[in-house]
Order: sequence, then C-alpha cells, then structure tokens
Amino acid sequence: MNKTSSINGWVFIDKPKGISSYDVIRKIKKMVNIKKIGHAGTLDPLATGMLGIAFGEATKSIKYFSNIKQYFFEITFGSATDTDDVTGKIIKKTEYIPNINEIKNCLNNFIGKIEQVPPNYSAVKVNGQRAYKLARNNENFKLSKREIDIHNLLLVRQISENRYTFMADCSSGTYIRSLARDIALNLRSLGFISSLRRTK
Repeated sequence: MNKTSSINGWVFIDKPKGISSYDVIRKIKKMVNIKKIGHAGTLDPLATGMLGIAFGEATKSIKYFSNIKQYFFEITFGSATDTDDVTGKIIKKTEYIPNINEIKNCLNNFIGKIEQVPPNYSAVKVNGQRAYKLARNNENFKLSKREIDIHNLLLVRQISENRYTFMADCSSGTYIRSLARDIALNLRSLGFISSLRRTK
C-alpha cells in the first residue's frame, strides 16, 4: 500500500523559468500519491525563484507563508508591452529614458499602502472569466484597483542605459509587473519587466 498520501509538510522549490506554478504542482503529483496539495503564491512562467508547496494538513498554513514576499526584478524602460513583461508584444514606445537619480527619487512614491491595477494578462476574474483569457480574445474590459503594501523598494544596480534591477518586499497580491509599469509611468516614461525572481 502506498502511504505517501498521508504526507503533511512543506517543500520549497527554486522554480525555473518557462514553467508555471501549476506545472510544478502537476509534476509533484506524478511523483507522490497525495490528494491535498497547494502552493503559496503563483509565479508566472517568466519568473524564477521560491515556490512553497504544501502537502496534506500543511495546506491549512498556506496563508501564513503568503504575507510578505521579496522579489528582484529588472525594468526595461522605453517601451510598454500588452503583458507588462518581456513575453508580450510592444504596444507603445517612448524616447524618454529616466536617469538613475530620477528613478531613485521616485521610489518613495511606491512605499507603503498603495493602489495598483493588475495586468490585463492576469488570473483576476472578470464576471467569472479569467482576465488573461479575455485579453487573448481582444475583449474590452477594465480591472479595478487593489490596495497592496510595499514594505521596501530599492534600486539595486544599473545594467545599461535603459535597464535597471530593483528589489521589493511586498504584501501578497502585489503584481510586480504592475509595479514596474507604474514606476515607469510615474517617471513619464514606459517600461516592462524583463526578468523576475522571488527570493523570499
């Protein structure tokens, strides 16, 4: 008799780029015979890093692992994409690229409790439909603002003239793609996520 279905606990995985959080769940289900399984926070296929997987009774503690998360992410300034990341198609361009001092000075505007609109390509439901499905079908819809909490936001380094790496400690429910988009707009520019990694 296979007793793996009685496993209770957590496994923390460094998710690679190119697969979804659900892909990880499916792979684990093939490896172990377990009924109850869940994860603490979705990571897009583009993103890498910490993905907590809970088994059995441990799924009841998921909410305690989902309060504060830390991300390192790269913003490429000068263009906007329909997905707010590098996987999407470019929909707007600008010649204005903010300098390092302008970027540093604007970050305080995003620390604390703020409101953000999730990306159109997200799992947020609109009248029972996932937003990303509506976006793929070119349907018109508008997502509502949500309150999030940014505990810390730092400029880590400049990579090139229009690419910078940042670090953010933020509440559950924060869309880093939206944060990157809004930072660029606050600087009178455009921008999208070109890399994303969750470290905590």
